[in-house]
Amino acid sequence: MTRQDIASTDTRPPKARFLPVWEAAALLAKGDTSAQDLVNWCEAAYAASHREINALILADFSAARAAAEASDQRRRRGEPLGLLDGIPYSIKESFDVAGWPTTCGNPAQRHNIAISDSAVVERLRAAGAVLLGKTNVPIGLRDWQSYNAIYGTTRNPRDPGRTPGGSSGGSAAAVCAGMSFFDVGSDIGSSLRNPAHYCGVFSHKSSHGLVPLRGHGIGHGYGEQEINVAGPLARSAHDLELLLRALAGPDGIEAQAYRLTLPPCDKRTLADFRVAVLPSHPLCEADGEVSDEIEKLGRWLEGQGAQVRWNARPDFDASALWHTYVLMLRATTSIHMDDAGFDAALARAAGAAPDDHSYATLQFTGAGIRHRQWLQLQQARATFAQAWQRFFGEVDVLLCPAAATTAFVLDEAGEPWQRMLQVNGRAQPLTSQLFWAGHSGLCGLPSTVAPIGPGRSGLPVGVQIVAGKFEDLTTLRFAQLLEAAGFAFRPPPASAQSQSQS
Repeated sequence: MTRQDIASTDTRPPKARFLPVWEAAALLAKGDTSAQDLVNWCEAAYAASHREINALILADFSAARAAAEASDQRRRRGEPLGLLDGIPYSIKESFDVAGWPTTCGNPAQRHNIAISDSAVVERLRAAGAVLLGKTNVPIGLRDWQSYNAIYGTTRNPRDPGRTPGGSSGGSAAAVCAGMSFFDVGSDIGSSLRNPAHYCGVFSHKSSHGLVPLRGHGIGHGYGEQEINVAGPLARSAHDLELLLRALAGPDGIEAQAYRLTLPPCDKRTLADFRVAVLPSHPLCEADGEVSDEIEKLGRWLEGQGAQVRWNARPDFDASALWHTYVLMLRATTSIHMDDAGFDAALARAAGAAPDDHSYATLQFTGAGIRHRQWLQLQQARATFAQAWQRFFGEVDVLLCPAAATTAFVLDEAGEPWQRMLQVNGRAQPLTSQLFWAGHSGLCGLPSTVAPIGPGRSGLPVGVQIVAGKFEDLTTLRFAQLLEAAGFAFRPPPASAQSQSQS
């Protein structure tokens, strides 16, 4: 591929616009393209689909071109900053960028202008990556859709009538549509995992505490937030590892004392893995379109020589874990509430029946728990974590759904906990899907989502690949081997058609 072949700025997405990061970096290193070209391709994708998709809701292509020119000059001098130098990216709106607003979709925060970069933006700037803009989120980062009164609704590039997911839905949509080469999002309730699954891209929910969250959210200067993590979304599992290595590691004063060394993964083929496959669960039934694809993957892995255990689970009470997760989740997110909202949650919790363990009630109970209750939940979590550790002594990875269904039709009526999904022809609360978020997320385990579909409807299906805490390179290696076997990103249909015309 020559520079002349790929340096197109018209509105038709050329194949180059969907290159993975690692391949674009190789072209830059060989001088076969430039950072300016990469920015132009992203801008052309933005021009072609922004009005319909609305993923990149704050963009500054002029600043991006200036940063790209600086990157090209470094390369001409033989002084690149690394593999990411010159690669255009976007960032979830909830991460601070100096001089830009951070609203988390809340109109009351419309004029909240960041005075400094978040830790992840600092690290990406130091690596020479080129910031294009910010991607859309739901208000307060509390929905599996991405819409708000400031920036409007983000749509799925695969089917604009459906959600791209949330809360990192704008992130996944931008990467899927070719508007950016990668994005960094956050995940406390599947906010990286469900968007990757819905949009057919890759994502990595890093082990808790691995990537600093300083500068994420509103008014949060600290670098670690309970359950919540940051991680990348990209079009290749190889990209995820490149990005994790650039983002992970101690921040601030802790960097004076600690260095990060992730446990390596020595597996070279899929046959080397011991695999647990859990296509569904009694507490959160997965729709057949999702569970069938995961089961087919498990059967295929058996044919590849992998050791497969079916419906294997850690030895804990999953309903007790769910209860613990929701309480800790909503205790953590209560910091986003204003005083009036917090007082209302306390009032709702006070009027709840003691045996009501529904999400609709637990979200209010969790917001107002006492510190003693929090410490008791911490003890319960430690017990669950020990069970997970025993489980991953017997298997290397767990394959399970990232969400109960494929991308659902946009629905902005009421609150998320009041909405329903159709799962195998039956109504299921939307929030029940948080089971697949908390099952591994409560204990801080790494989860990589890789596309394995489409399902029978033609919509993407992803598989969630879970491993033991800090075994991030294991989930990433498994995803990389799946990708090499053909379970890879495919451009959305309109883009694929445009490619054939390019």
